[in-house]
Amino acid sequence: MKSSAEIRGLKIISINEGKQINTVKDIIINSEDGSLAFFVIDQPSDYFGARLIAYADILGLGDYALIINDSTVVQDVAHNDLAVELLKKDVKVVSSQVLTTRGCLIGQVKEILFDETTGTISACEVVDPQGKCSEFKCDHVITYGKEIILIDDNPSAGKQAKEQIKPERNKALESSEPSSGKESPALSEKELLKKKIEQFGKSESLLKTAENNGTIIYPEDFNVFEQRQLQFLLGKTLNNDIQLENGTVLKAGEQMTGENLSGVKNRSTLMQLTAHVVK
Repeated sequence: MKSSAEIRGLKIISINEGKQINTVKDIIINSEDGSLAFFVIDQPSDYFGARLIAYADILGLGDYALIINDSTVVQDVAHNDLAVELLKKDVKVVSSQVLTTRGCLIGQVKEILFDETTGTISACEVVDPQGKCSEFKCDHVITYGKEIILIDDNPSAGKQAKEQIKPERNKALESSEPSSGKESPALSEKELLKKKIEQFGKSESLLKTAENNGTIIYPEDFNVFEQRQLQFLLGKTLNNDIQLENGTVLKAGEQMTGENLSGVKNRSTLMQLTAHVVK
């Protein structure tokens, strides 16, 4: 297994070109399946201007270097819809709180360990509330959230637990279509729990962090890429005060809301914000 700290800083070697083309600056995790999706190799202040390599495009991930066939596998974030979507989700895993399905707090993730051959998260190093460090396997993770990792603390319940869960109807179909007399299939325990934690994450945070702060009104001349940059800034904080065109001052340390980001009217201000956002 290889930790995220060991991956960052690895040399990137091109076989066909016979040289080092760059180093790994950061990684992007796919929270849907708990896997290493991309390696970031150039990371300017504007994260969406970064370049990356997909895990699927590498030949090997070793102790000394990350091996690729040639530099043609390097791509821009802005041209990869999956990478943009994962950046918007901003799931880092490290620093997330680990909770069980019974509501027990295991601790906070200190480091993640990947299986080099598959790219999946195999284990996490966790610090419990008493400060003790331990490692747990990620075989029974139900969902990787931005702040919470939910694990099944009774995976052996299996079939018995499923039988106790009542089938749920599709409410949207119920309201728009006549009943066919057939029940919707029962969701598995993990699917229900994942659905619940996703809905919870949309309404409020277990960790008492800020809520989603509204919708952004974009300038008419902003393209899709620039709109995504503004969306990325939602909820983030700055390390410096920035004055907007309407006279509003975004203070350092204060979270940016949809209302004040709607005051961004030109690209130079957008560049200022991305340059001073706290990563």
